[in-house]
Amino acid sequence: MSVRAGLWSGLPDFDSAEHRYRVVACPADVDLLIEALGAPGCNDATLEHFGRDTDDEGECDHSVVLAVRGAWGYLHYVDPDFSGWPVGDERAPHVNEAYTDFPPGVGVPLEVLRALVLEFLATARRPDAVRWYTEADLFPSWRTRRSAIPD
Repeated sequence: MSVRAGLWSGLPDFDSAEHRYRVVACPADVDLLIEALGAPGCNDATLEHFGRDTDDEGECDHSVVLAVRGAWGYLHYVDPDFSGWPVGDERAPHVNEAYTDFPPGVGVPLEVLRALVLEFLATARRPDAVRWYTEADLFPSWRTRRSAIPD
C-alpha cells in the first residue's frame, strides 16, 4: 500500500509557504519523509492512506499529522473511532506553533515514529505498537496550559 504525504514548509507566512505532495510506499520513502520533516523550515506533514475509505465527497476518513522537532517525532491520529496521540516520552517538549500543535509528552524517538508510520503504511489503521492518549485524556488540560504559554 501507499500513502500521500503533504509537507508544509514556510508557515505561518502563507505568501512564501509551500505545500508539496509525495507518495510514500516503502521504508526508504518513510526515511526520506522523516528526513524532510526534520529539515529547517518544514512545519508538518499530513498522511492520506490510499487503502482507506472515503466519504461521499471523496474525502479521506482519517487524518494523520506528523512533525519532527530535533530528536522527537510527533504524530496525531484521527479516524471515525479515535482521536489522539501516542503516549510518548515525558521529556518530549510541546510544539506550540501557529499551525503545528502537540502537547508535551507525546513526542517519540524518531525510530519509534518510523515504526509507527511503517505500521500505518502496512495496515491503514492506527498503529498498535504504542499506547495512545485520547483527545479526552489530554485536550482540556493541554488547551488550558497552552493558553498560558507566551508566544
